[in-house]
Amino acid sequence: MSFDKVYSQYYHELRRFGQQLNICPEKREDLIQETFLRFYLELKKNVVFENPRAWLYKVLMNLFKTQFNSDKRESCNSGNAIMDQGSSDDLQEKYLVNEKKRIVLDILNKLPERERSILLLYHNGFSYTEMAEILEMNISSVGKTLVRAIDKLKRTIKIQYHEMFEQN
Repeated sequence: MSFDKVYSQYYHELRRFGQQLNICPEKREDLIQETFLRFYLELKKNVVFENPRAWLYKVLMNLFKTQFNSDKRESCNSGNAIMDQGSSDDLQEKYLVNEKKRIVLDILNKLPERERSILLLYHNGFSYTEMAEILEMNISSVGKTLVRAIDKLKRTIKIQYHEMFEQN
């Protein structure tokens, strides 16, 4: 697989994942470019990638962790999307959707790093094997960690925001 093909195939996916990690836009772009630079350098060394997608996610997560540890994380309000003008019903529905996304993102950011990461990877369609590789954990622990993370997320939503999420 060529660098150009991998870049065009995964760039937008990594941007979305960086947004889910709540990385500020400027830093997100820097970390993504650093991820692809590392991928390019590995290709120059004739490294063959079995799963370039998982490798890119792993590098981006590790760069983020390094950045997080050095900067103590600057949080972004990525949930504050600009809404189109429309009918008041449409605006209210869009507001509720954006508010729910903001709440879930806020809850995710309060979870321990491993649980937050596993939920985001699961949400992005990674297999248990890929999640174990990316997070450098035993594959038998992936399911248990994922279930615990989902339970914590559900419990927090149920306790703190049950009225908003039960309206649908």
